[in-house]
Amino acid sequence: MLVAAAVAFAQPVALAQSANLPRLGDAGAEELSPTMERRIGEQIVRDMHRERVIADDAEVTDWLNAFAARLASTAPAAGYSLELFLIRDGTLNAFALPGGFIGVHSGLIVAAQSESELASVIAHEIGHVTQRHIARMLARDRQASVVMLASLVLAALAASSNPQAALGVASLGSTVAQQQMLGFSREAEREADRIGLDMLREGGYDANGMVAILGRLQQAGRLYENGAPDYLRSHPVTSERMADIQNRLRETRYRQHADSIDFLLVQAKLRALAGSDVDTLARAAATFERQLRKRTIDEAAGWFGLATVRNAQRDPVRAREALAEARKRAGAHPMIERLAAQIALDAGQPVRARELADAALAQQPSNRALIRVKAQALIAAREHRAAADMLGKAVEIHASDATLWRLLADAWNGAGEPARAHRASAEHFALLGGLPAAIDQLRRARQAGTLDFYTGSQVDARLRELEREYLREREERERR
Repeated sequence: MLVAAAVAFAQPVALAQSANLPRLGDAGAEELSPTMERRIGEQIVRDMHRERVIADDAEVTDWLNAFAARLASTAPAAGYSLELFLIRDGTLNAFALPGGFIGVHSGLIVAAQSESELASVIAHEIGHVTQRHIARMLARDRQASVVMLASLVLAALAASSNPQAALGVASLGSTVAQQQMLGFSREAEREADRIGLDMLREGGYDANGMVAILGRLQQAGRLYENGAPDYLRSHPVTSERMADIQNRLRETRYRQHADSIDFLLVQAKLRALAGSDVDTLARAAATFERQLRKRTIDEAAGWFGLATVRNAQRDPVRAREALAEARKRAGAHPMIERLAAQIALDAGQPVRARELADAALAQQPSNRALIRVKAQALIAAREHRAAADMLGKAVEIHASDATLWRLLADAWNGAGEPARAHRASAEHFALLGGLPAAIDQLRRARQAGTLDFYTGSQVDARLRELEREYLREREERERR
């Protein structure tokens, strides 16, 4: 039944094997604890990292989480832990996973015509989390292990690109079961809409954004010969659902919400990096130039987008020129300063890149994107120990950032500290779901014999922890 629901709701994402993860319905069972739910979500996210489904963009990811925090601070979402991540895919979609994890496609961010429209979709997904729609569905299989439940949900990934692969994971269940789950999903969607509208009102957004974006998606669906956009397939929009939203909006006073510069810059960045081939970048540059000429785009965002494209085209001179125009209009914004440092680094000027990053970090010392570019600049300048010292402090704050751990490993390796490099590599692999590789790196750290007693004890404790986790997962997989 679980897999039937998963496949019924899953739709393809981009990436070679990416897929829209399912939205599972609501049920009355409460057996699945929040701890178990979180473990399932973490397992799925690790697998997605391992398959390179999740985009490693600290800047956009941190903005997404800050953006969602405003919604999460409202009464309907109080007490729930959320973690948003980016899927670099041009389709319009977002999805919730067990444990409060929410994936957002870059295509949805780009297509949103206002912050309120994007907020309406994210609020809807948070509604699924707060009502525990997924957890309650998973709780129906009371005998399943964490790995089994995670695998059943992930079967939808295989189903999108290779239906036979999904059939190899588990039975898809009967057509009747699929129809029952679909009908139940519609009720869950209406409930998530209602919770989402309350969040939009309390968060200060224009609640009409929900109707606006769903209406455009419906219209777009009518133009597709082979079906509706992905978001409509996994989030069915019926006339009753739209009518329910509109009826509730009649009781809501219109509230204008101006788009922030952060939102506009994120959109411009994602538009600029929608493709990396020569032709796609050339078209993106032409589009930004045309929009700036016709004044159909915010000027700061337009120049920032153009600078992003120029840097991707390996044209540092024109990239700096465009970025200077963006800075004139938006000031020393962290995203603008991060790009300035990146342009210098990519142009082979690590000292200049470090200077720019330092100036920006003085204003935002915990900014992950700036920390990353500074670390890369230090390593490029062969200041490995300085990089290691900085990154050691950074991973204490951002312990779940696999890229920071990889950079720390590079820094320690360059500084002639192989044991510490192996230890950092272990955390990098563990965060990406590679437990065997992580265990191997910790063993190599111990064999190097250069760790002090305190650090060696930490390595031993972490090794035992990862070995237990790996053994537990292996046993659970064998029981499937």
